[in-house]
Amino acid sequence: MTVKEALELALRLSGLSRVPADSGVLVPGELEEKVLFAIDVGVAELLLAKGLGAGGVIAHHPPGGQPRLHWHRVLWRHAELLTAYGVPEGEARAAAGELVQEFAARDHTANYDHVPGAARALGLPLVGIHTPLDELGRKRLVAAVGALSPKATLGELLERLSSLPELGNAATEVELRLGSPDRRAGRVAVLHGAGTNGGYPVAACAFRHGIDTVLYIHCSQAAAQRLAEEFPDKNLVVTGHIASDSLGINPFLAELESRGLEVIPLDVVKP
Repeated sequence: MTVKEALELALRLSGLSRVPADSGVLVPGELEEKVLFAIDVGVAELLLAKGLGAGGVIAHHPPGGQPRLHWHRVLWRHAELLTAYGVPEGEARAAAGELVQEFAARDHTANYDHVPGAARALGLPLVGIHTPLDELGRKRLVAAVGALSPKATLGELLERLSSLPELGNAATEVELRLGSPDRRAGRVAVLHGAGTNGGYPVAACAFRHGIDTVLYIHCSQAAAQRLAEEFPDKNLVVTGHIASDSLGINPFLAELESRGLEVIPLDVVKP
């Protein structure tokens, strides 16, 4: 299997028709019989892969190249998620636009060829697969939320989410950042798989348009505090970054293994 074929497999599994801006082949080539997978890949992980005899490396977070420079473009997907929950398109795009502007400036500062350059020097194929795997994880979170009773409390929501193996096995816990366990969860929006969390702008937009509970995989304390001050009757659930990334990664790795590849996983919470 080539790194391009691995990316195409992730697209098929996620149901996405195009390669997102935060994903792509950075160094083409064959993965051979053994591949190293890591959520975060730097030069150290490349050297580890070489030492362990891996034929190539798959990264989750964009390790460089155009996927690193264009990561911010995927943030527009927040607008798509918000409109799917009934938010008017104009307001959804305005909320996502705040994030795009902020992260575009960050991406512009990236040392974008550092890791791909090291991979080329080591002769290691390298591919970044971010949004397709997050989309797989988002679908699992949506299914978990959808299995709850319409009258479920936030405590019941947290219990249901924690029953997902990756979330239950993680060192982190599913946390209630805004709200109380005995409060009704109401309308829950799963806002994941859009580059990174939507912070204050996206959650606030959701709250203003009838969403009672926002589910993020991570959120800064500053954003959570601002939301608590402005929306005291709303709820914010955080499921944990690495645990939630693992929800989409593990099905993909299982597919690679079913095709005869030996996978060396780093960072991933096992189910």
